[in-house]
Amino acid sequence: MQAIGVKGFVVVAGVLGLSAVANAADVGMPAPAYKAEPAPTTDRQWTVTVGAYVFTEADYAGSDDYEFAIRPLFSISRADRLSEFDSFKDNPSIALWDNGAFELGIVGGLEWKRDAGDSPDLRGLKDIDYAYLVGGYAQWYPVEWLRLRGELMYGFGGFDGVVGNLAADAIYFSESLGGITLSAGPRMTLASSGYIDTYFGITPAEAAVAQALGNNVTAYEAGGGVYSVGFGGQISKRFTKNITGSIFGEYEYLLDDAADSPIVAQSGDRNQFQAGVSLSYTFFLGFE
Repeated sequence: MQAIGVKGFVVVAGVLGLSAVANAADVGMPAPAYKAEPAPTTDRQWTVTVGAYVFTEADYAGSDDYEFAIRPLFSISRADRLSEFDSFKDNPSIALWDNGAFELGIVGGLEWKRDAGDSPDLRGLKDIDYAYLVGGYAQWYPVEWLRLRGELMYGFGGFDGVVGNLAADAIYFSESLGGITLSAGPRMTLASSGYIDTYFGITPAEAAVAQALGNNVTAYEAGGGVYSVGFGGQISKRFTKNITGSIFGEYEYLLDDAADSPIVAQSGDRNQFQAGVSLSYTFFLGFE
């Protein structure tokens, strides 16, 4: 599941909990001295960063076949924020409130479509259209080298439901290793039944058609809950003031109703991987 996670009530509780701790910490905790590499500039002019991720991922959620994919990379920020850490798993976001150690903002995402023709293991199942996600996020640095982030989004289009992410990343900047930033940490993903049943459920009508076409799956209704746990990491480097690159990898282990679906248990794999590289270029616009 790309950039997806956290069932509604769980994430709301987590975000509110982080918010309460952060508000308390705001009184006596100084802002972190760094979050990744030193900033390429200290002024506050606006910047636009464009680039791309090139990576391999499962053909569809739960598949044991893999394909190459390209995802655009785009962000708008002030120059003095370019040093902030970004993970491949982060959805595009805009901070609305930021005190240096804790921030809140809006976040959005896109879930790719799934066609029954993508794989013989999907024969007889319905096509799923693109899904669009919008919501909020909370991000906290309890210490300068550790980032905690939670996203809560509502999806519509291909599915209707609440999804989100929880992630922790330990971050280390090494001048001695050529000015690279190393990061790694655990992930947890949950989702409402609106998401999990759309991508992993099979109606009796679909099962009948699939079996007639030689795809031996049975009817299955999936509920919401824990979707997956996992671990991810990346190595990034700012080659010049304008050019930044990274190498990244993510592992996801499907759980509960997603893992028990015939789509996964009979013909797929609950172990899901993503790995690739990114390259981006930052334009300094010259105005504040």
